[in-house]
Amino acid sequence: MKMESIEANTRWSIVPDCGGLIDRFAVSLPNKVFDSENPHAAKILTAIGNLLQAMPPAVSILVFTDACNEAAAETWLNQQTSCHHEIILAKGAPLKSADIWAQDSILVQAHGNELRLGAPKCDWPDGTLPSLLADHLSVACHDLPLFLPGGDQIVGEDFRLIGQTSRLRSAASKFGGDGTLLEADRRINQLDHRPVCYWGYRRNDLTEKPSVLLRNTSSDNETAFDHDRKEDLVVSHTVLQRALQLTQLRPDLVTRIERCESHVDRYVSPTGLRLNGKNLLLLADPVAVAPEAASKAKREKRLLDASEHWLRDQGFEIIRNPVPFGTDVKNAVRPRLYNNILLENAIREGNDKPMMWLPCFGDDERFTEYDLENSRIWKDLGFEPRHVNGWESLAHANGALRCASKVISRLP
Repeated sequence: MKMESIEANTRWSIVPDCGGLIDRFAVSLPNKVFDSENPHAAKILTAIGNLLQAMPPAVSILVFTDACNEAAAETWLNQQTSCHHEIILAKGAPLKSADIWAQDSILVQAHGNELRLGAPKCDWPDGTLPSLLADHLSVACHDLPLFLPGGDQIVGEDFRLIGQTSRLRSAASKFGGDGTLLEADRRINQLDHRPVCYWGYRRNDLTEKPSVLLRNTSSDNETAFDHDRKEDLVVSHTVLQRALQLTQLRPDLVTRIERCESHVDRYVSPTGLRLNGKNLLLLADPVAVAPEAASKAKREKRLLDASEHWLRDQGFEIIRNPVPFGTDVKNAVRPRLYNNILLENAIREGNDKPMMWLPCFGDDERFTEYDLENSRIWKDLGFEPRHVNGWESLAHANGALRCASKVISRLP
């Protein structure tokens, strides 16, 4: 399918990460998961298979794979799930190994019952998944000259949370920008009607804990900010201010933030819930499970503690969840990405709670207690957690189940 440039129209909405029941989602099985010489292949297939097995029968599953693996993929799928599934073959160029991260290279927008796809720039060039999916669904596919991998964007009911890294890179001429954040913000905002917030941190928050004052919503909407700076409010963010019940939005809250090095979905989970009238997010709280992990866990905790400050200033409520750091199969220190989840806020027929899918790492006994603790947090929020085991096999690649899947549509 020919890729075209698009002037975004805000009557289209990005399919959100919370809300209605998941109707269709996609996974990608590049050649490396069928390669008998890949020592991780069987375990990776097991993790993805566990995700498919955890899906309710009503969900439809789309599976990308290479033509040479069609028979192997069909046999494997029939062993994993009774859900309706369709295989999408890459008949031209083979899938790249990085295409296993289906989340990153596909942006899905909806308008009523219509869908269209966008192909944003991400960490690897020339991904084929958007055009393959568009051909399969017989929908339009548009090239988006923005650096906006799906893993660096969380879409809620009335907000979008995007990593500052994607914002900065989208401003570059390589990705269609003019070098200014203002123009990057304009182009990013064109993709959806929801107000945009950015994930990062301020340097002056690195040594401070989030203030109790910032946790509360006072009756007269007062904060600790200087009120003689009202003339400095950034006009382009007034919609954001109203939608997220912000108080005073200073220029430094918009421009003077540092980027976090990872995608936002590695450390932040949407909930689709509100606390004190604000959107509630889960934010990772790093802990070390071994002495060799202590330094990296401490560094990440310092940055994430600072990012909590910034998220609260943008109008969110935050709950922290434990994320352990430990060595992986390659002896590198990595986090276990318990925030990399899928969820629904609607309740399926026959259930009494909404469901969420939690990546679990307890096949390594160092992390068994963290599986249970993160599950308890979601239970306390009113969800039915479905444990999806086996993600220790992909910890070395900094990915988990949201990274390896893409929700295509939700029921209203």
